[in-house]
Amino acid sequence: MTQLPDDSPKSREEFEQTFLTNVTTCQWEPHPLYSVFTQYDQQYYLDRARVFLCKYKCFYAVSKTISPKKIIEMGVLAGSSADAYLSAAPGAEYLGIDRFDVNTRQDDYSPWDPYDIARRLFESRGFRNYKLLKTDLRALSSLPYRADFVIVDAAHDFDSAYADLKLAMTASPTFLFVDDSDDVNDAKPAIDKFLSQEINGRIDYTVHIAYQGGGLVIKLKDAN
Repeated sequence: MTQLPDDSPKSREEFEQTFLTNVTTCQWEPHPLYSVFTQYDQQYYLDRARVFLCKYKCFYAVSKTISPKKIIEMGVLAGSSADAYLSAAPGAEYLGIDRFDVNTRQDDYSPWDPYDIARRLFESRGFRNYKLLKTDLRALSSLPYRADFVIVDAAHDFDSAYADLKLAMTASPTFLFVDDSDDVNDAKPAIDKFLSQEINGRIDYTVHIAYQGGGLVIKLKDAN
């Protein structure tokens, strides 16, 4: 596993306490031009602005609590979540993997290119140590390199979520973070199967993060 800083949480209780401090003191705000509140289906998020602002501040707090050196995010879209993760860990190396499919804006029907927007977002924020990989996750047998923090946030149907969790393990992470983990129809059953059948005995602790859709932090034991 990739070595984490000495101040990375050593227990569930320490993680929860540090996360609570980080989320309650978080002053990060979504980018005014490049966020879920400005994307192709922005009205959905604007109608639920309070809960989604809370969600993205939780992303920030999770990253700040972990203080990762290397981040791999599976499922990037246009980088809104990466903005939160990297703002909390500005020195981290980041790899974002997505198909980056072009969508159509719902207001004026113009093309909405998430790859281009993510690059503009990162440039505006001053992020430099990043790479964006255009590919289908199902085309990968392993992730490109090791990372201490791997985020699983692509398709949330059972088969995709389960396959993404297995793929995430090829990076030998110390922390996994699964977004929308509360989906009882697809993602949650996939997570439960993964935890019991794929990494049973390798879990140090888990922490549920309460926000829209829910998130699950999985701390893995050192393989050594």
